[in-house]
Amino acid sequence: MKDTSTDLTSALARFASTLELGGVPANVKADARRLLLDSIGCMIAATRTRMAPIAYGLADFLGDGNVASIVGRKQHASLAGALYANGRLANCMDLDETFPVGHHFGVAAVVAALALAEARKATGSRFLQAVIAGYELGGRVASALGLPMRITEGRRIDVPVLHSCSAAVVFAAAGAAIQLECQDETLARQALGIAGSNTPLPTTGMWASSTIDLPDCKYADAGWAAVVGAFAARSAALGATGFSNIFDCDRGLIKMSGTDRFDPDTLVGGIGSRWMLADITYKPWPTCRWTHHPLTALVKAVAKASIDIQQIERVIVGTNVLLCAPRFSNPAPRTFCSRQWSIPHAVAMVLLGIPVGPAWLDPAQDDDQIVRTLREKVSIEHWEPANAFASHIVREQWRDMPARVMIVMRGGRRVEAETEFALGDPWTTDTAYGDEHVIEKFRIVSGLSSACANEVIQAVLNIEAQPDVEAIVSVLRHV
Repeated sequence: MKDTSTDLTSALARFASTLELGGVPANVKADARRLLLDSIGCMIAATRTRMAPIAYGLADFLGDGNVASIVGRKQHASLAGALYANGRLANCMDLDETFPVGHHFGVAAVVAALALAEARKATGSRFLQAVIAGYELGGRVASALGLPMRITEGRRIDVPVLHSCSAAVVFAAAGAAIQLECQDETLARQALGIAGSNTPLPTTGMWASSTIDLPDCKYADAGWAAVVGAFAARSAALGATGFSNIFDCDRGLIKMSGTDRFDPDTLVGGIGSRWMLADITYKPWPTCRWTHHPLTALVKAVAKASIDIQQIERVIVGTNVLLCAPRFSNPAPRTFCSRQWSIPHAVAMVLLGIPVGPAWLDPAQDDDQIVRTLREKVSIEHWEPANAFASHIVREQWRDMPARVMIVMRGGRRVEAETEFALGDPWTTDTAYGDEHVIEKFRIVSGLSSACANEVIQAVLNIEAQPDVEAIVSVLRHV
């Protein structure tokens, strides 16, 4: 009988090491370019938040160097420092893309590819190829890990004690690094094994059970995970070995991360033809992706009639049982991360027309009486039809997540709207984001001048023709 004990790890190593841009469909390459522009916008926006000095300080802690660029810093840094700071900043606002199992890993593919491409003076096409390899590897690991919840009989939802949101981030960075280290399948397999052995503990269960005053560590430190992924590839290149069957056997990484329903098809099925980038979702707002469905319903309601915020008596949000948890219904968020999960806070920001970006998460919002009053008018209610999302899971990915919003005005006038999909979802023409949507978001969140923004946009959209990544990193150093 044929030995299949390492088939899964081999398949991933072969894919990550042999992917070539010429074999990638045009629509997938287009989404990779959009991911790149979106991630850069998130990095730039985060330089104006409280997390920037923390990320810079930790980059310094990782050592001096003159190798790679950090967004917002004129001087070059060490490779590890650039990986950490850019990764942490890209994810800290929760404005970055979300893969529809509730994981964020695209930024790790981008920052790992960017730092290594700069260090190695790789061409733009090689850089884009690395981004795609990283995202595809991260997406397959995320799909295998599954949603950070257990759904029983299509309705009941429980949060597992163990679940990892870090592993996909680590492997996204590792996939990009394998490409830019020019590793063959044998070395790539060792890199995957080392990446798995250094993946942070599965702390999502701890995060899910945290108090409503959510800490900065979040569900994963994207900066550290990016360092781990690139470190794994460099370790293998230097001759270190790892678990060559990291995804196989009963004690493989997926099961060790707490997943008890592992389907190998989610990890390797259709590899090279079923593209993870086709399922990427983009974020219009700096909030947890699950809040985007109620916010999309809110935007639809506001579009129906002129809303005078002084006349609002109540805003009723109908949603699934998951979003009725205290962190989502919290009307008085007090921490940087708590504002990213509070639906009342997000509703207030939308109704007040606060520009998407750092202002949404500024602690000054907590002292604004208008903001506080609006938050208190928002109530989150369990709407039974919203739980239907649990019956529409595709390869561990959610698709529709119904939500409704009712704005009750003085005098009894009501404005209502419902939605099944969120803005940025790729599965309907009404919500899918194309170049124009990501460009518009980039202009707003980056805060760059029109000329500077145009420079970055053109460099990204034409990345395959660029001789290197200097046109991008030179702007990042001077924002």
